Amino acid sequence: METIKVWKVIEELESSSGAACVAQLLNGEYRVSEWIQDIFSVNKDYTVDVYFPVKLVRVTVKDLGFEYPTTLGEIYAALEENKFEQVPPIIALNCRFLYDEQPSGEWLRFATPMDSMIDSDGVPHLPKIGKALGLYFIETYWAYEHAVFHPHNEFVVVSQL
Repeated sequence: METIKVWKVIEELESSSGAACVAQLLNGEYRVSEWIQDIFSVNKDYTVDVYFPVKLVRVTVKDLGFEYPTTLGEIYAALEENKFEQVPPIIALNCRFLYDEQPSGEWLRFATPMDSMIDSDGVPHLPKIGKALGLYFIETYWAYEHAVFHPHNEFVVVSQL
């Protein structure tokens, strides 16, 4: 694997509760998907112990050694083999505040624990942040073990560099 560079170092959170973070995002004129709102309203007290600093890196499916469409289960296994850790959902939410330099058209998925973001219909999700139409979004993508991603797809993960 090529040298992976640190993307963001999180020293503290804008908000340590999921519901409070969603409220801050909405008040800050970020575009927050209905799924994000639902997930963190279902579990209003969502918090997690986070040990700072948190070093985040961006890795592509190709960086993990896959030259072909690959399942999320295989990607997560490769992340673990390469000593990357999954991102707590509260960190992913807070990253929307911390990446206003995001280029238009870019969407970043966060490799959160597989069943850590379940909506009220019981569907698991991964968070993703993006910029389009001059607006900043936080959305989701379904987090099924057999969901397929391509070599160019990128994930944000925790590194112990």
